[in-house]
Amino acid sequence: MRIKSETRRKAIVQGASEVFLEKGYAPTVMAEIASRVGVSKPTLYSYFPSKEELFLEVIKTLVAERLSSAFEPLIEGQDLSDILQTFGQQYLTNVLKPDIVTLRGIMMTEAQRTGIGPRLYKEGPGQEVDKLAFFLAKEMLAGRLRPGRPETAAAHLLGMFESEYQEFMLGATDTLPTQERINQSVADAVSMFLRGYAP
Repeated sequence: MRIKSETRRKAIVQGASEVFLEKGYAPTVMAEIASRVGVSKPTLYSYFPSKEELFLEVIKTLVAERLSSAFEPLIEGQDLSDILQTFGQQYLTNVLKPDIVTLRGIMMTEAQRTGIGPRLYKEGPGQEVDKLAFFLAKEMLAGRLRPGRPETAAAHLLGMFESEYQEFMLGATDTLPTQERINQSVADAVSMFLRGYAP
């Protein structure tokens, strides 16, 4: 019974993610999600008591699926440039995927409109950013980076990764960058970051 319930829960989250990405948060209604998944509204509400809770679960699931693997190469004690290059390529490749770009736009809109921004960030991308800050803190303690605020350093690095792609992320162009360009962008960002945080 537990396996069946978990399978249904995953199906609900998958169906909800499709509807949210197609329509956005505000126009989406729980009845449509229930219809898409093929469950009754009472069944849907037994898994998720509100649209907000379901949206939060969609955020957490997509972040875990797309971004978690990018943070796996962050292993202390190895060549820092290589580690950050591998991390950056995986991170940037994933955050530039159209569904993640769309989801980020929805998150920004709803954070301002509904006030759930802190929860969206804390339960979604914030957990992954914390992993980067924790890794950078250990590199600072080991003397491989100059001492500073790890959270700020993490923000600087991620900001540099994304800086060349604001036009794409804001929907001003739909031309996906090539992997070659992404790799070069990451290399440039890592080089600048390591010069700025050199011990």
